[in-house]
Parts: sequence; C-alpha cells; structure tokens
Amino acid sequence: MHNESVAVSDKRESMSEISRIFNIFFEPRKVFENLKIKPRWLVPFIILSVIGIISFHFTYPYIVKQQITRIEENERIPDAQKEVIIERMGEREHPPAWQLVFAPVGTLVYFLVVAVAIFFMGNVLLGGDSSFGRMLSVYAYSSLVAIPAAIIKIPLVFMRETIEIQTSLALLLPPDMKESFVYRIFANFDIFTIWTLILTSLGFAVMYNFSRKKSATAVVILWLLWVFVSSALAGVFRGFGIG
Repeated sequence: MHNESVAVSDKRESMSEISRIFNIFFEPRKVFENLKIKPRWLVPFIILSVIGIISFHFTYPYIVKQQITRIEENERIPDAQKEVIIERMGEREHPPAWQLVFAPVGTLVYFLVVAVAIFFMGNVLLGGDSSFGRMLSVYAYSSLVAIPAAIIKIPLVFMRETIEIQTSLALLLPPDMKESFVYRIFANFDIFTIWTLILTSLGFAVMYNFSRKKSATAVVILWLLWVFVSSALAGVFRGFGIG
C-alpha cells in the first residue's frame, strides 16, 4: 500500500509542463494535486504575458479608436483640447515599446493580489493550512483559460473592428446601458471568468483538503466582492472623466 502511494506521488511530481498546461483544461484535479507537491507559476505567467503583449500590439488601433470615441463624447474636455489629444493619438499605428511592459507587470501584480486574497481566505478566515506558493500556482494555472479566450476573442476584434467583444451576461442588455452600473456587473459574468472561478475553487479544495462546496463558496464570495467594488469604482472614475 505504501509503495502504491509513493508511485502515485512520483507520477504526480513528474508531470511535465506541457502535461500540466494541457490537463488544466481536461483533468485539472490531477494538475492541482501535482502542484500541491511542488508549486509552480512561472510558465503560466510567461504564457499570459506573451498573450497580453501580442493582443495589445495587434488590437492597439481598435483600443485607440475606442479611446477617441470616449474623448469625443466627454463633455468635460473642451473641443480645442479634444482635437489636440485626438491628433496625437492618431499619430501612432502601434503602441510604444514601454507600454508593452504593462502586460507582464499587470499580470504579475494581478496574480499576487488574487493569491494573497485566496491565501488569506483559506488560512485566516477558514482556518486551513496551505502555502502562499500553492495559492499562486492555483491561480496562475487557472488563468490559462485566457488561452481559449484569446483564440475566440481576438479574431472577433478584427472581424467587428472593436475591442468591445462580450461573452458575458451583458449581451442581454441594450447598448444604451453600456455606461451603467448594472452593465458593468453583468459584464463580469463572463463565460471565461466563470471557467477560471471553477478551476480556482477546485484548486482551492485540493490545496486545503476542503469540500468542493466550501471551496466554491469561499472563492465566489471573494469574486463577488471584487465585482461590486471594481464596478462601483469604475463608475466613480467615469464620473470624473477617467477611463
């Protein structure tokens, strides 16, 4: 019995990186059990940083187009100033190199913030016993859902010539509600976000040996807090003409 246990442990520990990336979509529990033995997060970070850089580079014209539209609709900015801003924005076909740094930096910061949140929830609020490294690895691999999301969304950006591609409940709302609090809430209920939450809650359960129900409840509560706070702050910033 002991030998069988050691054999299973060795098999999990020897899982290759390619296997982890592939199986996070098909056998995620095995991936998380492997990561419980030896947490890792660097490869998902690199993959998502590259996806972010490529996406930003090729969708930049549509990002600028959206920003110009918002500037034109912003009544707080004088017309003369609008012309100057729009003219400057139109001079660049591609983003400056320094802006591409935002993708890896933003990805790393986001990983760390979420890992801290779920680590605090698991260890402090729920009395579990796991490590920050495990939580970081759980969210890093769960975030690889960005791969199928990019495969679907980026071509749609080029087809529709807009970065406002919705795969969320916001599709149920009329366009004139786009600036509303309700729209921002609905936009967070995205199919790829839900997929990421499911993976994160599964990884949470594996790392803490919690039930699936307990883990899902904890992760969803954290996410709902984020949804309401971020949606409210977005409305405040929009009110001041930011974003």
